[in-house]
Amino acid sequence: MFEIKKKIVISDMDGTLLRSDKTISQKTIETVNEFRKNNIDFTIATGRIYPVVLETVKTMNIKKPLILCNGALLQDPITEEVYFSKLLEDDIVHKILKTADESGCYFYYYTKDSICAKDLKYTAKYYYEMNKTIKQEKKINIYLSPNLVNERKSNIYKVVVLEENVEKLKQVKQEMKKYDAYIDIVSSYWNNIEIVAKGVSKGAGVKFFAEKFDYEIENIMCIGDEENDESMLKVAGFPVAMGNASENMKKIAKYITSSNDNEGMSEAILKFAEL
Repeated sequence: MFEIKKKIVISDMDGTLLRSDKTISQKTIETVNEFRKNNIDFTIATGRIYPVVLETVKTMNIKKPLILCNGALLQDPITEEVYFSKLLEDDIVHKILKTADESGCYFYYYTKDSICAKDLKYTAKYYYEMNKTIKQEKKINIYLSPNLVNERKSNIYKVVVLEENVEKLKQVKQEMKKYDAYIDIVSSYWNNIEIVAKGVSKGAGVKFFAEKFDYEIENIMCIGDEENDESMLKVAGFPVAMGNASENMKKIAKYITSSNDNEGMSEAILKFAEL
């Protein structure tokens, strides 16, 4: 008997699912809903935490578990059950934050449901502005402390260091390599580094997802644009790079779609459906 393949699209958010203005195109929403009827489901793999993605989950009608914090968390969008979780070790976090602080770079970190920063800049400010437009129960927890190194919270999943001076950022990244046995470092944009526990990546998250929820790797499409998406493109059966992706990502991909501002997501899903 002919068996219908169970497929899924696992998508990055920024620069991929989201357009440059941080919105999702109506065509993308319609394409995902249409192909869901044909056994091609959809979820996200992002560097963000659960409260931050709730609006996207609602817009895209996502029912499948979410790969969060670059793979440090796998969480159900409906029940909030956590299927996988890997924290940074607390003593290593202290050293990482101290290194970032001494460098003069801006930094922040994520717990399961909060963003913690020194002051209201960059991502913290973005979430603060976002909070003004969403319901109380969906607001993002923002913890601010000028002494973030010593007054840090426990249970930290990811540390982000931001720096406009590229050479300075490279230097900080080099400094962090002394903790190589405990951490992995990737980047989601030219001006940042993202630090997670050793072995954590979107790719490892996709592998765990496939095993846990009974998907053949060959029936998984992963799509992204930046370095922190590289690991999941390498494990996917159908790896797709956005038209706006880095050259490195395009080399890994089996298919290069249009940009995030030119319906690249819809185009890629249509291609995946043909396989």
